[in-house]
Amino acid sequence: MKTIIKWFAGILEDQAGSASSKRLILFIFAYIFWMEVKANIAGIKIDEQVLYATIGVILFCIGAVTSEFFSDKVKPKE
Repeated sequence: MKTIIKWFAGILEDQAGSASSKRLILFIFAYIFWMEVKANIAGIKIDEQVLYATIGVILFCIGAVTSEFFSDKVKPKE
């Protein structure tokens, strides 16, 4: 049980080892997207605006996490 908690906490950490709210939001909205797809397969109509908003938040979070990762690698010009 302790290793599961450590693994889950490790997923939400950024490169510096601190908790990242961007990653938490990314996983929450990925779960929401998965539930929307699952509901759509079951025959429930999902509003397009809700689907596009969910995908937009996921893409924004992926971009934010990726830029956070590469900001440590690039030194600013003086």
